[in-house]
Amino acid sequence: MSTVLVTGGTGFIGSRLVKRLLAVGRHVRVMAVANDPLLANLAGADCEVVTGDITRPETLAGPLAGVDAVLHLAAVLYTEDAALFRRVNLEGTARLVEAAVAAGVGHFVYVSAAAAGYRVRTTYGETKFLAEQMMRAPRGRTNFTIVRPTLVFGPGGGGQELVMYVERMRKAKWCVPIVGRGAAMKRWVHVDDLVEGLALVVDRPIAYGKTYNFGGADAHTMRAYTEMIRRRLAIAKPVVPVPLWLCRALAGLLRLVQRRPLLKRDTIVGVTMDADFDIEPARREIGYAPMAFEEWLFTRTAGDPFWEP
Repeated sequence: MSTVLVTGGTGFIGSRLVKRLLAVGRHVRVMAVANDPLLANLAGADCEVVTGDITRPETLAGPLAGVDAVLHLAAVLYTEDAALFRRVNLEGTARLVEAAVAAGVGHFVYVSAAAAGYRVRTTYGETKFLAEQMMRAPRGRTNFTIVRPTLVFGPGGGGQELVMYVERMRKAKWCVPIVGRGAAMKRWVHVDDLVEGLALVVDRPIAYGKTYNFGGADAHTMRAYTEMIRRRLAIAKPVVPVPLWLCRALAGLLRLVQRRPLLKRDTIVGVTMDADFDIEPARREIGYAPMAFEEWLFTRTAGDPFWEP
């Protein structure tokens, strides 16, 4: 039985991935930081848990011993500290890659982000893009696969990004503001489809050296997604576009007076960049088969407290 090491395996996506890998017969080793508060997400999972930290290279050799494949999910998604993005997402990933190559790991799967493919990148997306560059060719006996998920939806809202967006929609007072015209095309992905896609990639030679986009079956504009959520949650307030020039001016002002501004340069970039990337190679080569957001939202969310009006 092959051993798969998962970083970030205690989070919303990672814990589901661990359970899926176990279900298909993998021996799963989860590397978590000491006193990880999310370990409860793995309750009942028959996996091995070891302590390690990608920012501390001296902690990596033990967790990687005897490992056949690595699924690297650990990352910082939100912070006001640009140096932390770099320390974890770029430098930490580099240390893990070096340790994996030294350990003779056969397959390293890097969970990057759609933001790495933006024409204009956020601070987060830039660190993901730079990390990808160290995985463009095999190193030793280690082969690499890069996966770029889009925004993740699912039970309880989904990933942190969507949960925050919906919470802001609920709290809006007079209208639901949207950055610019909301014309950017997006292709959101269900957490179960992302997890299944990652499970399909592991140890598949056809995936070596590839970059796969993991998005959903349907693509919509940012405004269309917002309107669908507004209807599902019975939010009476209208969606109102806010001109880009005004958003940028407000972001500049808020940066001067707020420590954690809700509107900032990276928020504007993230909302206005297209993320409707081609998922056909993943469909064709590994059998990736995602569901559609619209159908899921209106037919499969009954009983989920997060999605109730």
